[in-house]
Amino acid sequence: MSARTVVDRVLRPLLALDALRLRWQVLLGVGAYLGALLVLVATALNGSSSGAFYSDFFTGRDPRLLIGGPRGLRSDEWMVTTPLVVAQVEQGLPRSSGVMPGGIDVSVLFDVPYRDVWALFRPQNLAFGVLPLDNAFAFRWWLPLVVLGIAVHVLAVVLWRKPLAALAVSVTFAFSPFTQWWFGAGTFWPLAFAVMVCLAVVVAVRPFPTWVRWVTAVLTGYVAVVAAMTMYPPYLVPCALVALAFAVGTLLDGRDVPWGARLRGLVPLAVSAVVAGALLLVFLKAHAATLDDITSTSYPGDRRWPTGEHSQFPWAPMFAGVLGVGLRAASPDGFVVNASEGSSFLLTGLYLLPVVLVLLRRRPRGVDATLAALVAVLTVLVAFVYVPGWDAVASLLLLDRTSLPRLVVGFGLVALLLLLVSVSRIRADGPPARWTAVASVALTLGAHAAVVLFLRAHAPQVLAQFWWWPVLVVAFAGAIWMYARGRATVPSIVVAAVALVMVAGVVPLYRGVLDLRDTGLGRLVEQVQAERPGTWVGLEDGAVVATLRETAVPSFSGVQGWPSDEVWGAIDPTRIHQNAWNRYAHVSWTAHPDAPPITLLAPDSLALRFDSCDVFEQENIDYVATNEPVDQACVREIGSTTEGDGTYRVYEVVPPS
Repeated sequence: MSARTVVDRVLRPLLALDALRLRWQVLLGVGAYLGALLVLVATALNGSSSGAFYSDFFTGRDPRLLIGGPRGLRSDEWMVTTPLVVAQVEQGLPRSSGVMPGGIDVSVLFDVPYRDVWALFRPQNLAFGVLPLDNAFAFRWWLPLVVLGIAVHVLAVVLWRKPLAALAVSVTFAFSPFTQWWFGAGTFWPLAFAVMVCLAVVVAVRPFPTWVRWVTAVLTGYVAVVAAMTMYPPYLVPCALVALAFAVGTLLDGRDVPWGARLRGLVPLAVSAVVAGALLLVFLKAHAATLDDITSTSYPGDRRWPTGEHSQFPWAPMFAGVLGVGLRAASPDGFVVNASEGSSFLLTGLYLLPVVLVLLRRRPRGVDATLAALVAVLTVLVAFVYVPGWDAVASLLLLDRTSLPRLVVGFGLVALLLLLVSVSRIRADGPPARWTAVASVALTLGAHAAVVLFLRAHAPQVLAQFWWWPVLVVAFAGAIWMYARGRATVPSIVVAAVALVMVAGVVPLYRGVLDLRDTGLGRLVEQVQAERPGTWVGLEDGAVVATLRETAVPSFSGVQGWPSDEVWGAIDPTRIHQNAWNRYAHVSWTAHPDAPPITLLAPDSLALRFDSCDVFEQENIDYVATNEPVDQACVREIGSTTEGDGTYRVYEVVPPS
């Protein structure tokens, strides 16, 4: 009995799902994702690294941490976004948050809950104010991933009519190394938008009921607005270009349907696009002043990326395939700058390029327009990375608004669509010559061999830690062979298993949020602020700064989305340091007397010297929170608390004696 026969017998009960009507195949995946979401929200489980602060205030093991550990690398989540989410809850979800003097508009740059009509287009935050903090945070954490997973599942089901395979493909994509290392709504929504555009176009040119076209179009338009409001072109532009290429190719491929019928099928999507565009214009106009402040900064500002900057797109991690498991290494030095910047996708569809190139000319009426369009947009993306000198054209395509290596999001999306379309063609028309499958496997093994040679030369510790990497390579190569021969369910399950092994532990499993308001320092800050409200500064320590933010006291410490003219006009009235502070940055303070007044530590990190007797501090700062004693003439200690392994102090700024 052959291995294939054994596998088929084992999976036969599950493969019976292929006989279900399409609606039930769709609902199978939708139900699985929504059921998982319900369980995760009910149990308040999420992937936050907010527990990174646990050791600052407590001893022993964090009881909220179930699997894995905090990812210090993801400080944008646990040091920036999560404290601001808690601060919003503390304040009652205002649009203008009082965490910095003068307030900040959280409705544009920050993914946090607030009460406003535009909050309807940040669906991940709608549970705040309805559910307890921990449960609402879990909903916020998982909803974007669930929407992406559902979108991929439905598109795969429509193309393959294989619900189990579709569910496995959606899991593989939603749990890619890229999405896990860059976990956040800003990563998932652009991908979900692109996949839903592809789905809406497929539905438009196929014989679906009118109500299905309208529902799909309305949902696509809604997600388009949600994605656009993430305001992150490096993800939005590649995703939009790939979706546009797929849409054009699919329209041209609908040869069995007259052009009139094709265009009529697009009416719901066109109407939805017009409405979505109008909503975005209204949003941009309503927030024009804030957007102007953001684009006028030195960083990120109005950035443009030139063509051919391949040094910023390291080939080994970007095309590592299953060796992307090495991002989890205790020390990935030599392989990547850091795991997030080196994360990519499995890129399964790219290894099928030998098959795709043959399928391009197999259709009885000429070139397969969908595959041709996907190959064309893939060529454009590759050219942007490796070919310099066509900046004007790239600017017309808005590619200069992207950045490297973030552009890999486009490669990941192209690879997904190439996989779905090519397997769909093979299942409909039969597999091409066997040599194409051999070539695809050879490409898979060759690409991985090149990465292995790179790792042996530059990061041998990665291969040593994950000594079992050959098992992943062989399993993945076997799945590529099966895809190339038209199989769908078995290879999809294999690849999903490989993907989950690759990202296991990347995101911790954490119950609720480590609420710093419940620490001794948090209670001390709230007590002082309640007795006599004032403006604060946290010195150096990240836990102190995060506590000030979560308690929602106005503080000059923490992340600023863009500079306040009023604040910085007082700190730097001559604007001699404008290039340093005119940016999105984490603003920290130090009491070290030898520190420069203002120091740019990194493109997004700024340090200021605190001198309690200086004019600015005397006029604008009332309290100082710190984990170290402050020996200055113009401060007076008014409270302290000992927790964990340290003592936290609060000082009042007093006039010079």
